[in-house]
Amino acid sequence: MSDLFLSSDFTTEPYWTEGLPPLHLGAASPPPAADVVIIGGGFAGLSAAITLARGGRYVLVLEAASIGAGAAARAAGSLGHVPKASLTDLAAAYGTDTAHEVYREARAARTFVEQFIRDNRIDCDLRVGSRFVAAHSPRAFERQKAALPALRDTLGEVELVERSQVHTVIESDAFHGGVRIDNSATLQPALFLRALARLAIAAGAVIVEGTRALDVRRTGRGFEVLAEDGAFRANDVILATNADTGIGTVGFQSLRRRLIPMPAYALVTEELGEDVVRRILPVGGPVSDTYKIIHYIAPCMDGRRFVVSSRAGREDRNLQTKAQRMFQYFADRFPGLAGVKVSHCWKGTFAVTADWIPHLGVEDGVRYILGCCGTGIPMSTFLGFQAASRILDPRHPRSVFERPLPPLPFMGAGSLFLPLAVRAYDLRDRLLG
Repeated sequence: MSDLFLSSDFTTEPYWTEGLPPLHLGAASPPPAADVVIIGGGFAGLSAAITLARGGRYVLVLEAASIGAGAAARAAGSLGHVPKASLTDLAAAYGTDTAHEVYREARAARTFVEQFIRDNRIDCDLRVGSRFVAAHSPRAFERQKAALPALRDTLGEVELVERSQVHTVIESDAFHGGVRIDNSATLQPALFLRALARLAIAAGAVIVEGTRALDVRRTGRGFEVLAEDGAFRANDVILATNADTGIGTVGFQSLRRRLIPMPAYALVTEELGEDVVRRILPVGGPVSDTYKIIHYIAPCMDGRRFVVSSRAGREDRNLQTKAQRMFQYFADRFPGLAGVKVSHCWKGTFAVTADWIPHLGVEDGVRYILGCCGTGIPMSTFLGFQAASRILDPRHPRSVFERPLPPLPFMGAGSLFLPLAVRAYDLRDRLLG
């Protein structure tokens, strides 16, 4: 395939970290013991660390790599609050009341993160506005129309947009209508993650980078966390490793078998100008479609580029090929993107659960926050707060996501079937609409 869509300075490094100075957290000698040891320095782990440290607990965060090197700073930047699992699927699995509560709490998670950013005066390019979910087929639009009362009950203000009115929100004739959600948001994930790390340290937490936790053992009323560089005692342990769970360790394998690590990709276009971006996406916020493995496009935080995420779970020859195939989908549907070049394309990973929702749980006494299913920025941050709050006060209200992580099909070998599953979802969307 030619380099039709690639700019001359194309790079496979994340756009979010370009030009950022190194993050210096200060040399920290890991203490031999802490009230709480948190394994994983992403959104969930750092959010939990802030809550616990502010609550008076001595907190140690163990990060296998460095803050910002993992999936967290490689996200597309969506602060969306629509779960990947449909209301219908959740109702079949857990009942109608629980399904609606999942959607309501997902909305609360986004609100929580926005308020946290404002309260802590975090500069992470937070942009609040509308989101448009475009129906990829007439059947998909009919499903949106049928679900409208439930969506309004759980998501707030939702407007049905008929096909004849699609041009009021996007410059495209390729979709069959959709729904406009008036309380969506985006942010710059690398800046947000860095801010969480600084807030955790300011609250008294200790962050140790380059230290992978290998296992956790019960020791009477507490725990011993075994790591590459030693062992650490703790009264409580939170596992917040998401797609990295069980990688390079002897422990956490039971949880790993209940997660499917899914490769995810994002790209950013060359600078186009605010007028071009506004003309192509009059909605002013993110646009996604109704495929199970969604295609997503949004204005970048500076308003002069687009950020795109799509083709999750699909491996391509290299990131150059991936960038072209990702952008082709939108170039085919948005005439205004003709001739636009891609300047950045990068890879991350997120974890999928059997029911397509995140889970808080306890395994052998260890609390975990796992499987955010592509909604990592709002859900991980919120659930980190929830897990920490439950440690500080067991009477803190339970989250609807506080339920055991369900097993995957094929006795935990689901990840081996990921390519087939992605193709099956794609075929279902195309044949059944």
